[in-house]
Amino acid sequence: MMGPLTEEERWRFDVQGFLVRRAALGELDLHALNDAVDRLNLPIPDHTVGRQRFNDHLRRNAAFVRLLDHIAVFDVVAELCGQGVRLDHAYGIVMSPGTAGLGLHGGNVPFDPAQFYVTDATGIHTGLIAVQWALVDHFKGSGGFACVPGSHKAAFGLPRSIDLQDDSVIEVELRAGDVVIFSEALTHGTHPWTAPYQRRTLLYKYSPGSSSWGKDERCPPELIDRLTARQKLLFEPPYVAYRQNLR
Repeated sequence: MMGPLTEEERWRFDVQGFLVRRAALGELDLHALNDAVDRLNLPIPDHTVGRQRFNDHLRRNAAFVRLLDHIAVFDVVAELCGQGVRLDHAYGIVMSPGTAGLGLHGGNVPFDPAQFYVTDATGIHTGLIAVQWALVDHFKGSGGFACVPGSHKAAFGLPRSIDLQDDSVIEVELRAGDVVIFSEALTHGTHPWTAPYQRRTLLYKYSPGSSSWGKDERCPPELIDRLTARQKLLFEPPYVAYRQNLR
């Protein structure tokens, strides 16, 4: 079981801009999620982002829904985004061997009111948090999530000369069942996928209750009756007035 951030995890997240929690999903969860992806009958992915990403999957299988407020991440996003945390958007990624993903993007500069990262005496405050679940092994050198640690606090914009091959970029190794939580203020990207099997990962992105980065994630009507009370609140639209505590 995993709950709130430990003192060490909070320190690591603040210093790095990301945090990995190992073995957050068990074998049964992984089997259910990979089976759910199979049942989507997705087109064969190529180098285009549009063919690698999929959405509208939450209504298709309960396995995807269970990740919305999973015990390994919910207390973390509630701390980082506030008690009125909401689901901003969600999607999945599949990559075929030999295909490339997004180059480096994001960063603390220029300032984005929907993707900020600040700290004060009360803790860490973020504008958009990404939770990425690994459904297959992302071994070192096989590609996948990469980032520039600490760039969520950068005082200058990303130079055009810096790309995924730069020494400042690290590849974050993930095993099937691991989850990486990162600030969208972190400069990050995707190394080309070189493993001999399909890359599969799911991303759930959360924001404070008063803001939105993407178009509102509307709850599919056919899903509403299958959600818990807390999960329903995650689909609330952004607003500033009093929001119910989700815990």
